[in-house]
Amino acid sequence: MQEILVVAAIALAVIFIPRLMGRKTDAESKPQSRPQPRPYIPAGNLLSRIVLPGWMRAAIVLTFLWVAGCAAYFRPWDGNPLWFFCVSLGPAVAFWGGVWAWFGYKKYKQ
Repeated sequence: MQEILVVAAIALAVIFIPRLMGRKTDAESKPQSRPQPRPYIPAGNLLSRIVLPGWMRAAIVLTFLWVAGCAAYFRPWDGNPLWFFCVSLGPAVAFWGGVWAWFGYKKYKQ
């Protein structure tokens, strides 16, 4: 139980500490250029508005294939759930957490 609380505390720290550090005021930040207008997309469903680069699509497909392959190999339903979580879901969560943090960093820097 204590290990779970430590992991939860670390996750909360990763999420909330950057917010608590504060952002630069307008006087300290460099002048920002005008944002580029978004391309016009006719009204439709939400999926038609999402634009993903090729590497992101490939990463999503590879993540699904990795998890499915590990599920087929480790068979967590037969008694190996720990290995399945450590080998398949652990790296996938770490990778997508890194992508999420990188996009947040890039957005903050702009």
